[in-house]
Amino acid sequence: MKFAKIKAVTFALRPAPLQESIEALKKRLGPTPGVYSAEPAVLDFSGWNDTELAEHGIELKTYAEMLRAAGVLLAEVRGQSEALEAQAEELGVRFETADADQPEPEAELKSAPQPETPEAAITETQTAAETDCTPVSHPAVPSFDNPRRTMVIDQSVRSGQKIYAQGADLIVMGQVSAGAEVIADGNVHVYGVLRGRALAGAAGDTQARIISTCFEAELVAVAGYYLTFEGGFPEENRSKPTLIHLDHGTEPAVLRLKAINIR
Repeated sequence: MKFAKIKAVTFALRPAPLQESIEALKKRLGPTPGVYSAEPAVLDFSGWNDTELAEHGIELKTYAEMLRAAGVLLAEVRGQSEALEAQAEELGVRFETADADQPEPEAELKSAPQPETPEAAITETQTAAETDCTPVSHPAVPSFDNPRRTMVIDQSVRSGQKIYAQGADLIVMGQVSAGAEVIADGNVHVYGVLRGRALAGAAGDTQARIISTCFEAELVAVAGYYLTFEGGFPEENRSKPTLIHLDHGTEPAVLRLKAINIR
C-alpha cells in the first residue's frame, strides 16, 4: 500500500526565463479551456541545472498557480536541483529526482536574433502517487451563486473510459471498472462498485465528497489530494459503502475514508 502508478501528462520544459517558460506552457495547454482539466500533470525540469534555475528566477508557485487556473492538477515535479526539490516540498508536491542518463531537451538557439519561444513537450507517462495524501495548494472554497448542476450516467463506466462533469456533481448509476476514471468539479457518487479512479473537487473545491456504495478503488482524489490502494484497503472500507472527504482539522489537510450506513 505504498504507491501506485497513474497516468499523467508530462510537460518537459526547456531552460528559459520564467515568463517565456510560462508562456510556452500556456501555448502547450492550448487556447481551448478544459483540454487538460482534472488531469494530473508532471513538470519536468530535467534539462535545467541550479545555475539556470537561479538565473531565470524559476518559481514553482507561479507554474502551479497557472496550471490550477487551467484546471490542471500538479502532481509531481521532476529534476536534479535541491533548490527545486525544496520548492516542491513547500508546495506539498511530490518531487522525483531525474535519472542522470536521461537525455536533456534540446537547447535554445541563443545566437538567433529572434529566439524561438521554448516549447513544453507533452508525453504520456506513469507517475507514482504516494499512499499518503499528496496536497496541492488551492484557493479558498469557491462560492456558488446558483445550485450546482448534476450529471447522471445511467450505466456502468467501462475500463478505459473517462467521464468529466465540468462545473457539476457526477452520479454514476452503475459500476466504475478498473482502468476507468470519473471526475467532477463537485461531488462524485457511484451507486455500484468503484474499482477505477474517482476525482472530486477537480476545480479546487476542498469541500467536495466521493461516495461509493461498494468501495474497491484504484485511486481517489479530492481537490488534488490523492490516496491509492495498491497494497489493499482498510478492512472497514473494503467492498463497503464509503465516504471520502478532506479532513481540515490537520495541517496539512488529509484525505479520510469513512464507512457509512446506507441501509
